[in-house]
Amino acid sequence: MTRKSVALLGALAALLAVGGSAQDKQTILFVCEHGAAKSVIAAAHCNQMAESAGLPYRAVSRGTNPDQEIPAKIKQGLAADGLDVSSWKPRAVTEDDIRKAQRVVTLGCTLPVKKSLTEGKLSEWNNVPPVSESYEAARKAIVDQVTALVKSLPGK
Repeated sequence: MTRKSVALLGALAALLAVGGSAQDKQTILFVCEHGAAKSVIAAAHCNQMAESAGLPYRAVSRGTNPDQEIPAKIKQGLAADGLDVSSWKPRAVTEDDIRKAQRVVTLGCTLPVKKSLTEGKLSEWNNVPPVSESYEAARKAIVDQVTALVKSLPGK
């Protein structure tokens, strides 16, 4: 295999980790306004917990009005937890994302779609403090709720 092939495979793996999901995994969609803080923290921790528990779920992060990039403070905070989101890029939530997701979790934002599209799979986590005021407080609130969510997921 050439170096170029290896690089392309690595890029594809990174893309799938952020924006897609393996066919055998179900998607949990986390959405915040900028797709760069709360939803990233939630998706990163959810992926780690689901993988550790052997659950067939993959979390993705989206924004209703996405930023250009994930702030260094968020990347550093997650890195301190052993989570690498350095290749992740904020992306706008789409109707297709919502349709394909098994669960949809909003973190202090409103989805730009009809309520019927999220019927039976939407959770609204509106009690998470702003990351800009305290990363630690926001992280704790998010991790507590992600932990409860992962515990409630059906197994394989």
